[in-house]
Amino acid sequence: MLLTGCALWAVNVAMFALAYWELDSGGPETRQSGDRLPDLVFPQQQNNGPGLVPDGWQPRFLDYLYVSLTAATAFSPTDAMPYTRRAKLVMGVESTMSFAIFALLVARAVNVARG
Repeated sequence: MLLTGCALWAVNVAMFALAYWELDSGGPETRQSGDRLPDLVFPQQQNNGPGLVPDGWQPRFLDYLYVSLTAATAFSPTDAMPYTRRAKLVMGVESTMSFAIFALLVARAVNVARG
């Protein structure tokens, strides 16, 4: 049961990473052209001082996987901030789903422990 719950949570994180990847700035192709404003703003995209990141830094899939992982564990944005309503909605749905998975696992474990 614990293994199944962990697998469900991992799939949740991976699916939302793909959702963030496709959502932000209209997807990878549109993001490269820079025609749209970002839905998620990473610290590297802000003016943090010269020399901290290369010019023209763009997020990659691993960055979105990290956003998904932190949203699923902290139940809030930690690295990239959602700037659009749709990004906020997706992040809220992920946090709610992760919390529900955790609550169901705990409830099931308590039920099994009681016999």
